[in-house]
Amino acid sequence: MPQAQIWERDETLQVIERLLSDAREGRGQSLFIVGEAGLGKTTMVERASTAGRDQFRISIGRGDAAESGLPFGVIDQALRGLGFRSPTEVGITRRSPPQARATRLYAALQFLEDLPSPALLLLDDLHWADEDSLALLSFLCLRISSLPVALIGTLRPWPDNALSAIGPLTNDGDAMMERLQPLSETSSAEMLKDRVAGISSSSARRAARLAVGNPLLLEVEATIIGRGRTLPESDGDVASTKARLLLDRFIGVSAQQMTYAQAASVLGSRFRPVIAAAMADILPAEGDRALEALSRGGVFSSDSPGWAQFVHALLRQVVYDEIPSPMRARWHARAFRALISASADPVEVAEHAARAGLIGDPDAVAVLAQVGRTAMREGAIARAKQRLSAAVEVAGSRAAPGLLMDLGEVLLDSGDGQAALVTFRRVLAIPDLTDQLRSAAQRMLGRALFIRGAVQEAGDAFRAAVASALPSDKSEAVRALLDEAFISWPSGGPALATPKLEQARELAVGSSLRLRTRADTAWAFSTFVGGDHNGIAVIDRAVAEALANPESDTTDFAWSWGTLGTYGNMAKWTERFGEATRAYEIGMQAAERIGLPVAIATVAVMHGDTCVRMGKLREALLLADRATLLSDLAPERAFWAAIIHAYTLNEMGQMEECAEWCRRASALADPNENWAGRVWLLHMEAVLAMHARRTADACALFDRLRALAIQLQILEPCVVPWSGDAITAYLYGGRIEDAQAVLGSLDSVAERLPCRFPRIVALGARAALTQVEEDQQRLLDEAIALATDSGMRVLEARLRHRLGARLRKLGHDRAARPPLKRAIELAESCGAEGLAEKARVELKLAHGRLQHRVVDPDALTLAELRVRGLAEQGVKSKHIADQLILSTNTIETHLQHIYRKLGINSRRELIALARHRDASPPQNGGSRPTSTVTSSAAPTLPRRT
Repeated sequence: MPQAQIWERDETLQVIERLLSDAREGRGQSLFIVGEAGLGKTTMVERASTAGRDQFRISIGRGDAAESGLPFGVIDQALRGLGFRSPTEVGITRRSPPQARATRLYAALQFLEDLPSPALLLLDDLHWADEDSLALLSFLCLRISSLPVALIGTLRPWPDNALSAIGPLTNDGDAMMERLQPLSETSSAEMLKDRVAGISSSSARRAARLAVGNPLLLEVEATIIGRGRTLPESDGDVASTKARLLLDRFIGVSAQQMTYAQAASVLGSRFRPVIAAAMADILPAEGDRALEALSRGGVFSSDSPGWAQFVHALLRQVVYDEIPSPMRARWHARAFRALISASADPVEVAEHAARAGLIGDPDAVAVLAQVGRTAMREGAIARAKQRLSAAVEVAGSRAAPGLLMDLGEVLLDSGDGQAALVTFRRVLAIPDLTDQLRSAAQRMLGRALFIRGAVQEAGDAFRAAVASALPSDKSEAVRALLDEAFISWPSGGPALATPKLEQARELAVGSSLRLRTRADTAWAFSTFVGGDHNGIAVIDRAVAEALANPESDTTDFAWSWGTLGTYGNMAKWTERFGEATRAYEIGMQAAERIGLPVAIATVAVMHGDTCVRMGKLREALLLADRATLLSDLAPERAFWAAIIHAYTLNEMGQMEECAEWCRRASALADPNENWAGRVWLLHMEAVLAMHARRTADACALFDRLRALAIQLQILEPCVVPWSGDAITAYLYGGRIEDAQAVLGSLDSVAERLPCRFPRIVALGARAALTQVEEDQQRLLDEAIALATDSGMRVLEARLRHRLGARLRKLGHDRAARPPLKRAIELAESCGAEGLAEKARVELKLAHGRLQHRVVDPDALTLAELRVRGLAEQGVKSKHIADQLILSTNTIETHLQHIYRKLGINSRRELIALARHRDASPPQNGGSRPTSTVTSSAAPTLPRRT
């Protein structure tokens, strides 16, 4: 059947054609078509569907004013049409709403990545989309540029939530926008002449002016004229004229038919006739006759049994708007009752329960609460907040404590800490609460106060929670103590946290294994960081369960690192790098299998730190890149990803980029000057000051760091390895007593800790302090032997360079050459090019012969490896440039070198190579391959434009 002619939309159709062509070639893109109702947005969607039907898998999601409450509704419809299932449907363990939200977004991206053929997602009427849908939409739009996916969405300028959401995408070039304009008077008149035989030019022009270039209204005018009726006169009010034109279709309908149409408008653009008849209080047969008459009159159409729809959403809106405002609530109440009787989907029922104002109705409360809790499980935080708020409003003074607790939790997750405080206090004001519920409410109140920055009051709430729980519910008391310890860490470190964790551990003796493990591992971690090694054995015993069930261990990183993460950290700090790597590999694989982006980012940061210590600097950088690319899904890890970047680049000698990441970390840091993360930040800032020969500034920064570390009781010297750099700074600054004070603190812990690092630093410090040449060499030799045994290759290289340089300055050129050559070998193998260059200079001064390095001309440089790792995940050049702190032109040059070395010609081929490389059989029943964090290839990165 030939398509109907359309006017003045050729440019938009050409954009659609280019979009589909690029998507077929693997260059995904999004297009948003914006225009007032009736300008032909849906027609553009239909044309796109027709154009892509032979080469794309196509799915459509449609928004509706009466269905805007569906969690992830519009885009979820489209994804489900392609076969997507949300993580909550495949038996994944319950997680917090923020975790569920991040997992849902990540799962949708993975689904699109795995589609076997090009896909076209069509999203009509996005202006009705809920906030959660728009978040998912924005997330995908940023990441489909390397996928054979085209996305086309239509929306009106108002409501403006959708337009506001896509604005940043179009402004940054991550999506395209086409604005549909009203037709010109000439084209409007031509369209009328095409639709109405024999209409005069003057009549066509008058009608065109009345329709103000709106194609839908022109079609309505054509129908009116074709039926021999007269067009209304314009009163100068465009909205009024539009309504009168559309309502012409109801001229001559009976009162019963009009009531039926109003009932249908309350149900939405698409409705079930049997429900509309019940709402209109007419018999089913009478409803069928009304539907038939209104369908003949051009009001309704039907595309599936049991369903009907308005021929245009604008017509439905006009009918709905004609219902007097006081009557709409009664209509929605009728809809609610009719849908309840028909056992309709609770999501659909809840929409009417929210609009009906059924204060005190237990059925309305129940359905709103059910839908709100479902939205929580799905991670649709905005929708959960709306529905649970409505449930509490409908319940009034009879709102149940459990309902209020759920609302408080989702308010907290949405960032509305003040409203959460009010809600939890309302729970606590309820008489006759059980001790368990009172304790839980006080604990959540503590979390809300902490999020609001009221740390002291939060501590009071947690202590009240413990008091309420004891002695009837020790488990709830343990949870409160764990939360109190958690919030104590940022500002109080082990000094505040450890006593609370000791109490939690004692109370947890009779609790579940999971809770006991949480208490034991948290205590062990805190005591270890405080300089007590007794917790190591506790972690070693606890890790067996986590290794056997890593998915369970990685499900909530909001208030813990999990047993695997804690074990991995303690293993690396005690220089058991192989054990740490195994724990992180297992944790990463589990997080990837169940699609937990927060866990992936967390493990990437923790293992990145491990790789820095092992001298696997290139791998550490890739892991830091990975965590940074997940920062929109795991914002709490963004600071730590920046810190790992800074530490890694410092070891590489790339100080300019190190300084930039340090600045980024500073911008992401908690504003509290006593925040624990500042220990790491101050260390890097001091190192940069030393590099810039600002010795006095470096010493001042180390003074602040030492004071903060003591205040927080972060005393284990391997956790933040600042002591050696501090000693060096103090010695350069002539502050011998301060250098000796740091050395003394190392001596106080070195012998009782099962790690070599403190002893290595102490030996190096003594070598610097002594004036006896033989003692200097002996001390450095001992330090080098310990560093070699530890597996910290960059540290070993630095010590060998120091020994060789000292021997060279003393005139012992021959003796200086072997340690310098070994330092060069180690530094080069680690990627510590800055250190390698220093050693080369010393070797040359010692009259040593530099080893000629055989460089494979086809091997990718480190910069090219990083660019490749990002580009093959679909990251656009401008974003790669921002990530690597380079110009876009430099990135393009690197890409050309990569293509040449790999024997390819385009990003598309680069991405194809990556997918071929990463392809492997499913593991552990999963549908996707897992990637290890120790692979020589770049770890799989989330795609982002």
